[in-house]
Amino acid sequence: TMAKLAVCAAVLLLLLVAPSETSPPRFCCTRYQETQVPVKMLKSYRIQDDMGHCNIKAVVFKTKRNKDLCGNPEEEWVQKAMELIPRYDTKRVKNVDQCFPKAKMMSSDVFFCQQPKHV
Repeated sequence: TMAKLAVCAAVLLLLLVAPSETSPPRFCCTRYQETQVPVKMLKSYRIQDDMGHCNIKAVVFKTKRNKDLCGNPEEEWVQKAMELIPRYDTKRVKNVDQCFPKAKMMSSDVFFCQQPKHV
């Protein structure tokens, strides 16, 4: 029975790891959006590094229609949009005092906190 338990544990471990390896690749920016996009059309963003198969540093905006747009992080409109909309990798908490470094209120009692940036 100890051998069966070990086999079951191994199979369970494989099942937990397999979906992460087969998940579809994330959208990758290869060039920047040429025109400024109104902030009211955007709902969130994430930062893309120029490592791996993505060849440029970019801010990947998710529109309210679930489209991905690529912004140049050096452009002023991109920086302003980043201040006004939440990041993809935000953490949901019930108390704004748990937030670091700042919080954005999304409803009357739930806050989304930006994670500290790793250098």
